[in-house]
Amino acid sequence: MVEFKDLTLREGSQVPGLEIPETTGKRVLDELATLGVGRVELSFPRADPRVSWYRYAEELGLRTAALARATAGDVDAALGVSPEEIEVIIPGSDVQLEHAIGKSREEAQELLAASVERALDGGVDAGVTLMDAIRGENDYLAASARAAVDRGAKHVTIADTTGAGTPQAVRETVGAVASEIGSEAGIAIHTHDDMDVASANAAAGVLAGARSVDATVGEIGERAGNAPLEAVAVLLAEQEVEPGLELESLVPACRRVHEHLGVEIPPDKPVIGELAYRHESGLHTAAILREPSTYEPFDPADYGGKRQLLFGRGTGRGAARALLAEIGKTNESGEPGEEPTDDAIATALAAIEEAAAEKGEPLSEEEARRLIRSR
Repeated sequence: MVEFKDLTLREGSQVPGLEIPETTGKRVLDELATLGVGRVELSFPRADPRVSWYRYAEELGLRTAALARATAGDVDAALGVSPEEIEVIIPGSDVQLEHAIGKSREEAQELLAASVERALDGGVDAGVTLMDAIRGENDYLAASARAAVDRGAKHVTIADTTGAGTPQAVRETVGAVASEIGSEAGIAIHTHDDMDVASANAAAGVLAGARSVDATVGEIGERAGNAPLEAVAVLLAEQEVEPGLELESLVPACRRVHEHLGVEIPPDKPVIGELAYRHESGLHTAAILREPSTYEPFDPADYGGKRQLLFGRGTGRGAARALLAEIGKTNESGEPGEEPTDDAIATALAAIEEAAAEKGEPLSEEEARRLIRSR
């Protein structure tokens, strides 16, 4: 089973213009608890503690994590909110080492090891994130992971911080770190969607050995966002990898998170967008009436979604034929037959187009069924 660590509140707080009041954050946590998310990373306490979120998450039974850079001040600030674990971050690429923190590889590893020890001395668990790892050198990443694990880190997160990675690069990087630490600590994958491959990269990390995924609902996060929890969960489930979530609540819970935050969902967004399960094309509708998997990669109902077949101007003869056959009206007189007649199909199409025109929008599948049955 793969665990999810949700970062919606922490990453969402970094989105320009997105303000998350304390009460809104608690409503988001309610939804995450409904989904059965394993852990929640709630804040970067050095900048914004959000103590109430930690206490409320604990009441809901969620395991809490706080973010800290590999500095004494950050770790102490994280300890101040009393999380169950601290995620210590350190650059994993030379460009970030030089320009983000101005440290050598050796200095960074010393800071990482000291920060893990400081967190553990404070009475909490510690994990580490190797930022920009996909652009780093695998030997250095493996050595950094080793330094952290030897000091007691429970997991190592491989982060594609700029979203520049590919599934192949992710597999290679995760594999290199896994070869170094084996079963001594877990591996997690953290991806960003700058190049529109965060979900694929997260899944690649899991298939390469990661047992935890960092994600946000609806990929809410700075720049292009993070791996979307809902899409990664479905992608893994459809590959028979157990996501460890209450999957039947996935779509409604994620939609409610967006409502709480006031963040609109693009209509064509995978899994949770209003168009994700909507079909009107004659060819598609006809096939789906016979066998839904023809044009759907998964059954929406498995994840709390609902298929919508629409009938109107775009409806073709194939869709009308399939609809007539399914409800047993195969000729103009409504008598059952082996195959709908051309006249029955033409009559049904005319009725559908007329009704849709009067309504000003396509008919739902149920409306189309009622219309055909009434004639």
